[in-house]
Amino acid sequence: MERMLRQRCHDDGGLHDTIETLHIGYRKDVPFECRYANEFVALANASRLELHVQCKRGLPDEDAGEWSLELPPATTELELGLYWYEVRPPRVRGPGVTSLRWLALDGLTVLRPSDFLSTVVFPSLEELHIVDCTLPASIDITSDTMPRLKRLRITDVTVMSATTKAGIAVLADELREIRVSCRCPTEPMSSSSPAAYHLLPRFRALFTRYSCFRVRAPKLRVFEWRCCFADEVCVESVGRLTDVAVELAAGRLPRLSDEESKSLSVEDCDKLMKGILRGLMPGLQPRSWSSIQRKCIKRDERNCTF
Repeated sequence: MERMLRQRCHDDGGLHDTIETLHIGYRKDVPFECRYANEFVALANASRLELHVQCKRGLPDEDAGEWSLELPPATTELELGLYWYEVRPPRVRGPGVTSLRWLALDGLTVLRPSDFLSTVVFPSLEELHIVDCTLPASIDITSDTMPRLKRLRITDVTVMSATTKAGIAVLADELREIRVSCRCPTEPMSSSSPAAYHLLPRFRALFTRYSCFRVRAPKLRVFEWRCCFADEVCVESVGRLTDVAVELAAGRLPRLSDEESKSLSVEDCDKLMKGILRGLMPGLQPRSWSSIQRKCIKRDERNCTF
């Protein structure tokens, strides 16, 4: 692999082949695999880099330690698949940080407030995807670190446990599109579902439950919210909206084995829906409550979708 990359990308004759995509899967707890992966990344200088990092074996509460990722100058797209919880997000550095335009963080990893999203400046980043990550505390996605961010997608991002108070603040001046969804966007546990699951509450909640989701994006045009479980959704500023989708649901919540059964009521959903629409109203046309209709789909005796 190393010899092939050197021949293709570092030919002394002056004709250099380019690597469009480099996909590497390796184990974080095996030193020689990490060393070769770093060498391949540097040699390939690929425009798209896909790294899928896992551990050979271990318990979910183990920590594989801090690590860094050197981005080569040609890299404009980066996908990080981090599995399992012991694999932290890396410290991203190198010349590719300034040229990166697309970033996806996908996998069962714990996303801490001190990770690279809030500490590293990506001056060219336009699109960010966060998928299947877990929050131990609130995080901020701001123009301070991503001044050109235009599209944001958050999918199945949960809190550390059912009792964790964690939220997400999106304060992005250039953001045009935001989409938030969870695994059961319009269908909490029906009356026929199992009453409990057996997962370690220290790491992953069974559902997406934010204490607060805050949005301030004065140029926002697309807003999509398909996530039932949020105590508050605070929309402070949006642009002239062209596409809006908001889906909520009432029903019995998933729970851990030692928790009491709880439900989201129809009144809870109505309150959350009105709060979201109130924040979106300045960007909607026509700007009147009479233009907004409430649609209720009754799935069973304990489950309603709005």
